[in-house]
Amino acid sequence: MSVKALFRKEWKQSKMYLLMITLLFIFLYPMRAILGLEEWRERTNQEYFMPEHAVPGVFGPGSSGMLIIIFLVLLAVQFIGTERNTRRHDFSFALPFKRRTMFLVKWLMGAGTTTIVMLITFTIAYFLISTSEFGMYLEPSYFSLFLSQWLGYLAMYTFTLFIGTITGEMVSQIALTFIFTIFPVGIFVLIDSFMRVHGFGYFQYYDIFSIHYLVWPLYILSGPFGIDDLHLWVPAVATIVFLSVGAWLYERNPSEHNGEFLLFKQLEPFFRVGIIACFALFGGMIVSSLVPFSLSNGTQILFYWIGFVLFLILSYLVTKRLFAMNIKVKGK
Repeated sequence: MSVKALFRKEWKQSKMYLLMITLLFIFLYPMRAILGLEEWRERTNQEYFMPEHAVPGVFGPGSSGMLIIIFLVLLAVQFIGTERNTRRHDFSFALPFKRRTMFLVKWLMGAGTTTIVMLITFTIAYFLISTSEFGMYLEPSYFSLFLSQWLGYLAMYTFTLFIGTITGEMVSQIALTFIFTIFPVGIFVLIDSFMRVHGFGYFQYYDIFSIHYLVWPLYILSGPFGIDDLHLWVPAVATIVFLSVGAWLYERNPSEHNGEFLLFKQLEPFFRVGIIACFALFGGMIVSSLVPFSLSNGTQILFYWIGFVLFLILSYLVTKRLFAMNIKVKGK
């Protein structure tokens, strides 16, 4: 059976997401460039118009970029999480293909489409501006403008697929993708809150934000002026690692746990402890922030532990229910 048949199968279930991603890239780059040129020509004689900032800003963050991230996550969930919920996964594994090949095809559908469409739309936008009277204000390196966002999209998509190889259904895939995307910075914020309330001091600014390069959407949303501050090798290496480990795990996925929160039961104790601990710290931070500054530090500590215990109990009950569920959805 030809691999082309596998591509056709994946295209059939993903074409809506891929078309939406294509349209969003058209709005993100060529349409913004065309509309930007019209606006700049009207504002050329205005005193406060600064083309050196406005022109490169066309390639910066926008609502379309955020939507592309969301649709890439949904695409990865469609490929793995939804397949598990609808039991189409069992049919896929019955096909005469290696699981590694199936995983790589899923990755190529998203990564290939993102790369080709972004390259075309980005180049059109860059060409429109570079050949206009505003071309002198563009960044000298086309490659540096393109690379950060492209690597961010690939890392985010590959990361979501990787999460799908350890989760048993779409809800847990979405939830853990969101949690672990913000986790590098989020855990520092939670620990900083605990230390601050109890008088242990603060994390320095650079301690918290020195790991911002592990949050993949920042490479997309940083804009052309933030590229120099990012370590572009990080999402490149992360994409390779997530792809390699994801393919390895996909080959070893136990199908009997499809529909459950996690596929690998040996990971459950770590996730239980992690989820409960993080939500307890989060509860302490939220409740202690309600205490007026005029009250004593002892009052803030008291409220911190009230919130900590309440969220500890709540997260324990939710986690217990979460790991016991088995979601099945009737699919066509």
